Amino acid sequence: MNPSPQKHAVLLPNMVEFPSMSMKRYARELTAALRALDAPDWRFDDLECRRVEELARIMPGKMGEAWASRAGRFMRYPRMAKEAAKTATVCHVLDHSHANLVFALPPEKSVLTVHDVIPLLAARGLIPIPSGRFTRLSFPLIRLRAMKKTGAVIAISENTKRDLIEHGGIAEEKITVVYYGVNKSFGPVSDSGTDRAAERRALLSERHGIPDPDAVRIILQVATATRYKNTPAILNALQSLRQDKSLGDNVYLLRVGADFYPDEAEMVRGKGLTDRVIHAGPVYDDALLARYYRAADVFAFPSIWEGFGWPPLEAMACGTPVVTSNIASLPEVVGDAGITVDPQDHAGLARGLHEILTQPEKVIERREKCLRRATRFTWEKCASGTLSVYNRLTNGL
Repeated sequence: MNPSPQKHAVLLPNMVEFPSMSMKRYARELTAALRALDAPDWRFDDLECRRVEELARIMPGKMGEAWASRAGRFMRYPRMAKEAAKTATVCHVLDHSHANLVFALPPEKSVLTVHDVIPLLAARGLIPIPSGRFTRLSFPLIRLRAMKKTGAVIAISENTKRDLIEHGGIAEEKITVVYYGVNKSFGPVSDSGTDRAAERRALLSERHGIPDPDAVRIILQVATATRYKNTPAILNALQSLRQDKSLGDNVYLLRVGADFYPDEAEMVRGKGLTDRVIHAGPVYDDALLARYYRAADVFAFPSIWEGFGWPPLEAMACGTPVVTSNIASLPEVVGDAGITVDPQDHAGLARGLHEILTQPEKVIERREKCLRRATRFTWEKCASGTLSVYNRLTNGL
């Protein structure tokens, strides 16, 4: 009896020049985890598409770069995807930002991962963040249509699945929830509190010039250039904590990631927080980012909405207590390991941070809970769940 032919999955990540680091990570981690599975009847390949460089040379400057990217994303990449689909068993578009690729694929062979529907919720006034005119038009015309056309949808949380059903009109039977994993770089230094403290001192002293790291309390924020990360809530909470005499005016906000928006920077100045905000800038190395998580006393993440919420998971994997929002997917991620508050309740956020900063006897227990919770999310589980979607699609289930 002849063995069954090997099935072939082609993964379609974002175009090389696309700026989302989180989606690059998802593509990299998932592809590696799929290849590490014991799945001899499957082969996993990924495509690499770049912008049309000739256009950037013909039209120098930002306009040329924009046209080069558009030509790559909407012309070259769909052609590549269509060609790959001729021999592939499954083609998996890894980010709904590139949902247009679905239209080049046979529905019975296509899978699309949806990470959130924040632009749709914002456009409909369901969450309080600005929505651009292009997004209001393009999300339903391109992304929702692609979600309805594709053979299977992977949602990265139960909350995202609900959003897809309630606000996107996507059929429930088409959607499977497959959680992200967490990279092994994010973990505790060791079982020794001394090692964690020594690493904290080295990071804060060497990189940020804090002469006595043991005397300060650090609130960590990992930020992107998006409004839904709710930076004003953290700044209001920091101002409140500075006024609390029990903390001795030694609380700092350590911000990793994007610059403040101009109005946020003005808020820092207006509230007299300039000397209490340390901006580390973008950090793309996971090992270094893990050091920042471990250097913090508490991680603050009062996001207005999240499709999943990677930073709280990374913080928990490093054993750092988390205060985050009580809405969207975040309670799914942190469970009972974190403190959750309404993202509009700035006083509640301050109370949650204060509880962790002033009750060291409870921190060890919280860290243990965080570490246990983080073990639920692995890339092996993510890959296994993704492969199950491929198998159901190919078996016509």
